[in-house]
Amino acid sequence: MSWYLILKHAHITFAVISFLGFSLRGYWMVMESALLQTKAAKILPHLNDTLLLGTAIALVVMTRQYPIVVGWVTLKILLLILYIVFGTFALKRGRNKALRIKSLMASVVVVPGIFLVAMTKPGW
Repeated sequence: MSWYLILKHAHITFAVISFLGFSLRGYWMVMESALLQTKAAKILPHLNDTLLLGTAIALVVMTRQYPIVVGWVTLKILLLILYIVFGTFALKRGRNKALRIKSLMASVVVVPGIFLVAMTKPGW
């Protein structure tokens, strides 16, 4: 198996783990579970997301599909930024539970867009 395929599959795996972990933490937020405040819930997502980012950078360099130059990569990054902003309001910065829940729903709506762009790589 080539390095490209290994990195691609690792990247996909880390992306799915990231989304599932975020969904679980969002559920804990809605249920006001103490599990959201555990050390593992605070550290593991950062570890996984670091690996996700590392594989993304490696794939970009390996394929020479750089943001700004390649439209679908730029769109994926913009959607990712939107997901992160909504996610931070959902889990940390939301002033009240209603805003946190709305932010959680918004972030969950953005994720299929990120996956769709990654799978279809639309031309511009």
